[in-house]
Amino acid sequence: MKYFLISLFVFGLVAVSRKAEAQREGDTWVIGYYSGGSPNYSIMHLDFRSGDIALNWHFDEVMHMRETAANICDSDGEAILWTNGMEIFGKNGEYIVDTIAYSDDILSYWNWFNVDGIGPIGFPYHDGAIILPVPDRVSEYTVLYHFMSNVQQAYDGIIKYLEARIKVNADTTYMLMYKDSIVGEESFYSGTLSATRHANARDWWILAMEATGNKYFAYLLEPNGIQLHHMGEVDINLIEGTGQARFSPMGNFFARMDILDFDDGQNITLFSFDRCTGELKYMDQFNTDFGFFTGVAFSPSEQYLYADDNNHLWQWDLWASDIDASQKLVDSFDGFEQPGWGPMQFGPLMNGPDGRIYIVPPAGSSEFIHVIDRPDEPAADCRFLQHHIDLKVPNGRSAPNLPNFRLGPLDGSPCDTLGLDNVPVARWRFEEDEPGWRYDVRFTDLSFYDPEEWHWDFGDGGTSDEIHPIHTFENGLYHVCLTVSNPYGQDSVCHWVEILPVSTEEDNAALSDDLSIAPNPFTDRIAIKSKRGDIRSTTMTIHDMHGREMMSHDAAPVPVTLHVPSWPSGMYLVTISEEDGKVYQFKVMKI
Repeated sequence: MKYFLISLFVFGLVAVSRKAEAQREGDTWVIGYYSGGSPNYSIMHLDFRSGDIALNWHFDEVMHMRETAANICDSDGEAILWTNGMEIFGKNGEYIVDTIAYSDDILSYWNWFNVDGIGPIGFPYHDGAIILPVPDRVSEYTVLYHFMSNVQQAYDGIIKYLEARIKVNADTTYMLMYKDSIVGEESFYSGTLSATRHANARDWWILAMEATGNKYFAYLLEPNGIQLHHMGEVDINLIEGTGQARFSPMGNFFARMDILDFDDGQNITLFSFDRCTGELKYMDQFNTDFGFFTGVAFSPSEQYLYADDNNHLWQWDLWASDIDASQKLVDSFDGFEQPGWGPMQFGPLMNGPDGRIYIVPPAGSSEFIHVIDRPDEPAADCRFLQHHIDLKVPNGRSAPNLPNFRLGPLDGSPCDTLGLDNVPVARWRFEEDEPGWRYDVRFTDLSFYDPEEWHWDFGDGGTSDEIHPIHTFENGLYHVCLTVSNPYGQDSVCHWVEILPVSTEEDNAALSDDLSIAPNPFTDRIAIKSKRGDIRSTTMTIHDMHGREMMSHDAAPVPVTLHVPSWPSGMYLVTISEEDGKVYQFKVMKI
């Protein structure tokens, strides 16, 4: 039987603007559950720098991640700071601050989640922390997080928001400038912190809300620090419940999820937001069935709002004349259970830098992630893929709270005062349009800073001016380029797209160069890659030169990057067994 492969790897990059390199703060996510050096438990860095998700296991980062999760990356897109709301970490899991939001009260939230024999396991509030770059201060970051005095107040709200300031030195050492500085103190805040760029493209709006009531608090992060800009009121009285609260990608909308109880279900409240004035206005409210640890997110174009109730994923059209009446069911949970654990339902939502929306199951720990592959399409066409990504190691409901770092100014607005024009940056990814048919390739534009025109050159004589075109190729290697432009400038970026013929299944089984390991020799990490481009399960063992087993995992994903800085220098033998019986062996040297 004949079939074909499309290579989904980036072979060449011919044009990357300096501006693009500086907007990678959200290109890697830090998630996980617990890591103590075992390959069965690992902190994971989900790496989107290539345009598609890659799984990086960090065995040596001994820490915990739970619902409260936030991180930020350096200019190369590598995670440089992250927090679970109780501690702050840096590269390679280095402890920067071992106690934030701390109270020595025996009933304090901190002590409640500081487990004997394990340590701080992280706070159980989604969007309870966020990390932002300090404007005009190179390598300075503000870490914002909530404070709750004791567990008996868990459903009454947060009583403080606090700040830590971190300086990352040129040698990647860290300096704690201060911690637990009070940003705001009220009775009581909601449990979420959300941020979007100010219309001047330099400063940040930070939004907090009253737990139950109609007040909101608009803070502004400027070069001289964080100040309360104003307190406002919205035309609805909100009732406190746990759940996410997120800005839309372009900052024009804000949604808050409040999970109430079995009788009242959960409320998804929609607001408009003015990036110039920081004004929040109530638009609509929707109610669904009750769920645990559910979530909310907007599509990249801001046309669609998504939310779930564990068993259903819903979509609303924000461009419709009647948004409430536009509600559509995307899909219902298919009943899939993680072997030996439980059902992998729908939980918190995250906007990926690859234009997809990712959904974490609400189970206490899970190894799967659901994906909305095309969130800017109507419900019937958005290609929702249940339990699509198998992480192979547990994730403790971590859903990082990251703002859209690729948001520019509102050109021509009264707040566009710094001359930071939206010069567009070109980015894109590609995939087969329909599974199993490799000739029809779908291109997804990921460009930012307000492109207004798109021009695709597919390298075979074909072109398109669509935003997300579909193009039919023949077998071969094609240099595909996208140019985006607006009145302020243009940018181009090119990748190689390879359509590979494979004559028979037998020939494919005998393909010896499918897997590769790089770099070799390596220092602290090795990347195992596959030309096939799919994420699949393998059995992987690694032995040192003395025959000692350094790692053994019967469900390791490929591709994967292994972070092993603690291993001694020397030669290692990597053995990888595929489900079809194919065995690969590599000798690698650690220096």
